[in-house]
Amino acid sequence: MTFTVPDSDLGSLEERVQTALRTSDDSTLNLLGYGEVTLVLELESARGSFACKRLPVFPDSARFRDYEQTLWTYLRRLRQGGVRVAETRLWHQRRPGGGIVGYCVQETLPRKRLCSNLLHSESEAWASDFFARFLDQVDGAVSPTLGLDAQASNWVDLDGELLYIDVTSPLMRDASGRELLDVRLFFASLPWLVRDIVRIATARSIFDKFYSTRGVVLDFLGNLHKERLSGLIPGFLEQANARLEVPLSEQEVADYYRSDARAWALIQRLRKADRFWHRALRRPYPFLLPPDVDR
Repeated sequence: MTFTVPDSDLGSLEERVQTALRTSDDSTLNLLGYGEVTLVLELESARGSFACKRLPVFPDSARFRDYEQTLWTYLRRLRQGGVRVAETRLWHQRRPGGGIVGYCVQETLPRKRLCSNLLHSESEAWASDFFARFLDQVDGAVSPTLGLDAQASNWVDLDGELLYIDVTSPLMRDASGRELLDVRLFFASLPWLVRDIVRIATARSIFDKFYSTRGVVLDFLGNLHKERLSGLIPGFLEQANARLEVPLSEQEVADYYRSDARAWALIQRLRKADRFWHRALRRPYPFLLPPDVDR
């Protein structure tokens, strides 16, 4: 069943975000979670609790509509590939100073059922069964034109069925390998002097892995280091290599994670430096940045 959230409640949340950006005080915002790029804010409403991920500001309606169409196509293709996707609503509002702000909104799900949490709390047998189901999902969906950011924190286990929740960055390519996502928007929080340089230098390496089963599994296993779950890697490697044409090794997983962590740490430092200069010049910094990730 499709859920609804009053526009007034989402508008009120955006007002609080604007106040936080203007005052550099985010104490009125309830943080549910965060990734490398964006935050997930909790909205308590008379209709329930909702997870709201704020998108980069779109410069005009055409860019927002392009994103909207890409998102709906992505959700449809994931479902066609056998992935159960959390019901998602896309809300937007025109900003007084120009541009359009948008949120991807989902019903808040039990945090204890996040697979990154369950891998800490459940048995090895559960973990092995989860990973087998995970591999089935990846095998069924991923292709050279359809990608999946499938780290453990992007899945919820509800009643024995995996639910995918991180749909903010629709990973699709055309037949020539071009990203259908407006990648420039997702690098907009970098300082403008280095924005295009970093995008050109890193975008291919950031996105490539999501378009093959082996790359998705490599990223999943690498992120287990960040989740302090590296003890699970040997068993998961055995399961994965039974399916992969080119096996993975523990060393490859460790090397991949170190490289990926360095790249994201650099991007985070650049964003924090840009925020520092905005504040030094007494200008509001227009992005909510995630806290430092413990790597």
